[in-house]
Amino acid sequence: MLCRKCKKEIPNDAVYCPYCRAKQVLKITHGVKSRGNGTGTVYKLSNGKYKVEVVTGYYKDNGTLKKRRHTKVCEKKKDALEVIQVLKHSKPESKSPTLYELYEAYQNTKKYDKLSNSQKDKMRFAWDKLKAIQLYKISETDIETMQSAINGATDKYYPARDMKVLLSHLYTVAIQHGNETQNKTEYIELPDAPTAKRQVFSIEEIAGLWDDYNGQCPTGPAEAHEFTGYILIMIYTGIRTGELFGIKKENIFLDRHYMIGGEKTAAGRDREIPINDEIYDIIKYFYNIEEQKLIHMNLDNFYSEYWSTIARLSIRHYPPLTCRHTFFTLLAKNKVHPALIAAMGGHAQYQTAIDNYNRLPVSEKIAAANKI
Repeated sequence: MLCRKCKKEIPNDAVYCPYCRAKQVLKITHGVKSRGNGTGTVYKLSNGKYKVEVVTGYYKDNGTLKKRRHTKVCEKKKDALEVIQVLKHSKPESKSPTLYELYEAYQNTKKYDKLSNSQKDKMRFAWDKLKAIQLYKISETDIETMQSAINGATDKYYPARDMKVLLSHLYTVAIQHGNETQNKTEYIELPDAPTAKRQVFSIEEIAGLWDDYNGQCPTGPAEAHEFTGYILIMIYTGIRTGELFGIKKENIFLDRHYMIGGEKTAAGRDREIPINDEIYDIIKYFYNIEEQKLIHMNLDNFYSEYWSTIARLSIRHYPPLTCRHTFFTLLAKNKVHPALIAAMGGHAQYQTAIDNYNRLPVSEKIAAANKI
């Protein structure tokens, strides 16, 4: 018969639609209610015993709708008829949520609320690409199913990665609600990641930043822009934007020409960041402002000022991370050892060499920074 709500084909004796869970209207024939789901049946076996069977629901197995049964074998028919009532009222198995239901639950989590608008957009795009399996129950969604859905939607690394990340979030919700015990997405394979092209600022662009900070221009004096000092600090130290915001004045040692900061990895946290002679006065200027941290604005204002500065100076539209790439490039051009570059930037590469270089005094790192 057809479900009265979603109109899909369902078993004739179904009380609830296995697809939309709508309760079905039972037909009345000669004043007697037709047998509904869970009424139960008793079979006499060849050995003379009686088997009780009660249908408690339905599930999908490789796309085929199957009955979920509770059974029991009794010595006598009388006992079997009594057992029917026990099986009918036994606690049903916990309902496995669909990916669609988990996605709705995920959107109501604090973790989702904390995502930026761009990250939320990525999750929405990833969800659209998972359309083929959105109505699958989490219990039916194995690794092969997820892998096929991703492979069928894209052959690009970043979209596939976003789909995997979203599925991982859905598994986390399922685990929190006791529907799953393992996050299977860790076994999903992604296409090869594209080789990132690292952009760097040119010597001319860096010179333009210095002129802007000092209030100079090719035609003579101009307005000095304090903010540009932060861009120069990032270029001459290699620190990330988040690291810039995390540096406290108590961890700046001007007399010893270094500061303590860093984030992201074990190699990057709490590392010694040399203060290049070129930017010493800039850091000293910000240090003397009565604030607890090196930078005195919030992140939104920082990005607004950054892009405004880039546009005003007609510098190529590169993000703040370009400052870090420029730092590494300048060190390499001045023949600083790769292991020392890694140690100064908080990278984990060249780990053995890094361990050796980290035994050297900070003065050697400062000398390397001053080669720029």
